[in-house]
Parts: sequence; structure tokens; C-alpha cells
Amino acid sequence: MVIAVDIGGTSIRIARIDAEAPASPATIVTFPTPEDIGEIPDVITPSIGELGPVEAIGIGCAGLVDVSNGVLEWMPHAAGRDAELGEILTKRFGVPVLVDNDANLATLAEARCGIGRGYRMVLMVTLGTGIGAGLVVDGDLERGRGALGEVGHMRLAAEPQCVCGLSGCWEALVSGRVLDALAVELIGPTADGAALVAAATAGDEAAVTRLDAAGEWLGIGLGNLIATLDPDVVVVGGGAADAGDALLAPAARYLESLRGGFAVAGVPPLVRPEFGRAAGLVGAAIAAGSLPGIVAER
Repeated sequence: MVIAVDIGGTSIRIARIDAEAPASPATIVTFPTPEDIGEIPDVITPSIGELGPVEAIGIGCAGLVDVSNGVLEWMPHAAGRDAELGEILTKRFGVPVLVDNDANLATLAEARCGIGRGYRMVLMVTLGTGIGAGLVVDGDLERGRGALGEVGHMRLAAEPQCVCGLSGCWEALVSGRVLDALAVELIGPTADGAALVAAATAGDEAAVTRLDAAGEWLGIGLGNLIATLDPDVVVVGGGAADAGDALLAPAARYLESLRGGFAVAGVPPLVRPEFGRAAGLVGAAIAAGSLPGIVAER
């Protein structure tokens, strides 16, 4: 058994998962992500202790990660730099700790055990507080120089302002944060993205129009990734993807409208993750269960 941790821009989720038979966990402990990444070890330590004992800990983080050293270098939605999660937690619990990007681990789960089984190249885009992505080729993660997957900060327009300091980033045009802001604007100060989707489903024309526009931006970004990488399948997951067809349908319409190479080669399947929001946790368990020390013990 391993402890899987998913550190997103808004919340942290922790679960105990059998790495030999990974599946969506029945029980997930959830609490807010701290404002500074240096606080993360102290925030997650009590829950890890309560869920143990375990053979290893797997952690997925929204941001840039030095996988070889277990360091969370930067998160776009929290302050601080270079949190040594791997070293700190290894000392505290005496077990191997793997730290990777959360979208990487979600993609690993879907490619090896989920909806991406049987495909050679699996691209997964995760819509949460921001947007991340992972790429698995022949069953293995591709990381580039280490930052592959920070697709939320592709600049697709001149505005609006993004939390990263740039403007016109993909995640500033369609993400959980954007859907929440649209809901507040159209419905009221306590509304969120789920309320916006509910309003659109009930026939609210303004909500439908806003979601159609956000969905088209989703399609534009996906189109850029497909044109660049030519994946066999595209998995769209993350909390904001719970909007379902309200976002995916306009994205698919945009992709199908493209000409040139798209018309010849066709658009790869656009699918939802088999593990849903738990994909990052399942991937963290798979990766942690594959650590050399764990394999040797078995």
C-alpha cells in the first residue's frame, strides 16, 4: 500500500491506494492548499500519518517539479520556491517518496490502467484551477527538459491577465477559475462553475453562450497541442472537466471545423478519464509503487 497525494492549486487530496491493483480510492481526505509551498510538508504530514503505515508516498503537484530530487520548484497558484518535499517526508516517515507533476501522474494512470490503454501516445489535459498536461509514449512519461506539460501558459490571446503574470494564457480563458468567475458574474457572489453548468443545462442562454465561448477556447488550445504532438487519443480531465459536454461539445465542434492537415488526418478521439478526478491519485500510487526500493521488497 502507498499514500497518494494530489496537490492542486486550490486543494490537496490524500488517499491510501494499493499500488499492485490501483483503483479510485473510496476515501479521500481533502483540505485547502496553503498559500506558500513551503508549508505543504507540515500540512500533509498529519493525514499521511493517520493513513499509514505504507511502503511509499507518491505526490503529484500542480507546477514545476525536479523529479530526480523530489523538489517542488514552483506553483503558479501559490507563493514560495523549491520546497524539498521528497527529502522532508522521507526523513519524517522513513519510506521512499516520489514527487512529480500532477498532470504527469494523472496521464500515467489513464495510459497504463485507464481509458488510454492500448494507445501508443496518450495526451491528457487536466482542467482544474489552472490547466496542465501530460504525455505518455509507449507506456512511459515524456518530460522534455522537465517542464513539459505547462500548457496552461500557452499564450492564445492578448488578454485577460493570468495569475502567472502573463496575459492571454490558455488557463486564463478556460479553467476552473474562469468558470467560477463567470458564474459569479452571471449568477451571484456565491456561485461556482457547477452552478454555471446547471444554469446552462436549465436553458439559461447567457450561461450557454459563456460556456460555448470557453469551450471554443478549450478547442483552440487542444488544436494547437494536437497539431504539434499528433497524439493517438486526448483525455480531458480535472475538476472543471466535470462540466462535460457543456465544454467538450463546443471544443469538439471547433476541432471538427478545422481544415488542412486536420481534415486529412482526422481529429484523435476526445475522451473523459476512466478514473475521473482520482486520476492524479491513482497515478501517484502507480509511480510510488514502482520505486526501486519497493520493487526489491516485493
